[in-house]
Amino acid sequence: MHFNHSTPGSIGLRWAESLELGQYVRLIRDPRTMKVDPSAPWQLFVGEETAAAGFGAMLRSLPESADVRGVVQADTSIQHIGLPRPLARIERNGASAASSLQLVDAVAALDLPDLPGVAYLAGEARTIQLVRTHLLRDRGWARRNVVTKPFWTPGRRGMD
Repeated sequence: MHFNHSTPGSIGLRWAESLELGQYVRLIRDPRTMKVDPSAPWQLFVGEETAAAGFGAMLRSLPESADVRGVVQADTSIQHIGLPRPLARIERNGASAASSLQLVDAVAALDLPDLPGVAYLAGEARTIQLVRTHLLRDRGWARRNVVTKPFWTPGRRGMD
């Protein structure tokens, strides 16, 4: 089995390439995985391209009637992946995804309902911390309503 992957030698890639055709594998859900709360009155999704695939699965798990808002950032417009629900899209155009005030500003510009929802923040650790701080301090959100999943930050490995 061969996979074309942009991170040669990664643990997951080496494992996948070691599989034999017909070999059984058991996959289990990671307890650290973010899960949507379908009982929330509305949902907010915020992250960059490393969060987009996970957001896609989360968005597909929600009923069509769910009120969904959010912002996804990518480096360029062609690097956005299609999502099952419309979220605002912004581009960095070469700027770093780390500590991205652009993403914080995009969240600050969203017209959000007054009643509490649930926010799912994923991607670069410092950026999601900045967005979380904005929601808590500037918008008055309760900590329990903000779910975070840091995937990476410059110079650090093993966050997920």
